Amino acid sequence: MFTRETFERQRAAVKLVERRDGRMLASVSVGLGVAQLLFLRWADVHLDRSRGTAIAGLGFLAYLGLVGWLLWRLDRRRRAARPKCPQCGVPLQDLSERVASATGRCDACGGQVFE
Repeated sequence: MFTRETFERQRAAVKLVERRDGRMLASVSVGLGVAQLLFLRWADVHLDRSRGTAIAGLGFLAYLGLVGWLLWRLDRRRRAARPKCPQCGVPLQDLSERVASATGRCDACGGQVFE
């Protein structure tokens, strides 16, 4: 069973993970997207069409892989930081987290989350 302070610390930890990893995800995805657009403009002038398209396609696949990995990592870290009901083990997220914060009880099993 949590104390109120522990529960609030875990909620704050989730927000910190979302903010930090979300910023990194946004900066990487926007930065690499702009870099790819700049490369496409440069490739139109300096490379033949087939070579530029092949390089851009490989770059786009690498971009998708990296952004997908960052999304997976954000989701995994968020799930690890979320408080769980001490009675049933269900992660308290979104509405469940707000209900538990207001009532002190899990909305899935009705168990006491904190004192």
